[in-house]
Amino acid sequence: MATPDKTTTLPSPPFYTHIPNINNLRLATHSLTTKSGATLRPNLLFRSAEVSKVDAEGWTALRQLGVGHVFDLRSKPEVDKGHSNNDNNNDAIADAGGGMQKAGVQRTWVPVFEESDYSPERLAERYAKYMDQDVRGFVEAYSEFLKSGGNAYGVILRYLANLSAAAAPGQGEGEGVGALIHCTAGKDRTGMFFGLLFDFLGVPRDQIATEYHLTQQGLAGVREQVVRRLLASPAFTKYMTAQASGTPISPGDIAKALHDDAARGSSSGSDGDKQIPQEILDKGREAALRMVSARKESMLGALEMLDSQFGGAERYMREVCGLGDGELEGLRRNLLVGYGREA
Repeated sequence: MATPDKTTTLPSPPFYTHIPNINNLRLATHSLTTKSGATLRPNLLFRSAEVSKVDAEGWTALRQLGVGHVFDLRSKPEVDKGHSNNDNNNDAIADAGGGMQKAGVQRTWVPVFEESDYSPERLAERYAKYMDQDVRGFVEAYSEFLKSGGNAYGVILRYLANLSAAAAPGQGEGEGVGALIHCTAGKDRTGMFFGLLFDFLGVPRDQIATEYHLTQQGLAGVREQVVRRLLASPAFTKYMTAQASGTPISPGDIAKALHDDAARGSSSGSDGDKQIPQEILDKGREAALRMVSARKESMLGALEMLDSQFGGAERYMREVCGLGDGELEGLRRNLLVGYGREA
């Protein structure tokens, strides 16, 4: 993930802006309520972009917020790439300095996709969906998360469901059992997880979509860097040129270009912007911005897809994640303030 622009100002809450080298960090439950008016427990559910650049001081600060467990939804190639991009940040490279462990934070790796599902060919398919002008592209991509992510999401859900009564957080901070869920940008795989969880808990879908849309602000400081990197990619320009000319391009063609990108390295740039018509560059920029967007319509469409393809959040948790009655009850008990304690 790109380095954040320090001039970007984010609202706090829900964002935490005092910890460097981590993007899109926020309390996921800020201001959410259920349809019945119940509130969600504070200081338990956090979300962010990838954390590979967080140093020892940053982990101490995260621990002070109440984070006790990190769940990483990324695939192995992403994890490896994140560590290799750390240059001389020795505290961050695979937690080489032990900052995470010294702060008392545990990490569980729960990849949504197996390594084979993160091949250039599969990436190319998702690549095209994210750039689709229609929201259906994102919805189709999010459907893949749900199909592939049952085990990963199930691990996190069981952690939350099995918190003991003593460990379940109250009104104070620093309880130390908070879960920080992240992928690379903290947008798509992370967003679908929280969409699933909040829908199960009875949060109105408009609130869920509004919380998801906060990522638009959370990534504002790195958006231009990401867009520039995409526009410099030969794979990206090849796709946009084909789209503009009406020439069919297969996922295999995009996959080959992605292979070429990796072989050239990130510093080589594209094949030359001067050879690409301005119209294509403009459309390419629009497509790149869509890829890093977090539109409410995308989450609302994903939740409708959750109903139509999986029978809703609870059925998905039962049939795909394998949760039972006790675990579903544990989620409600641990995440909803006052649940089961009515006078």
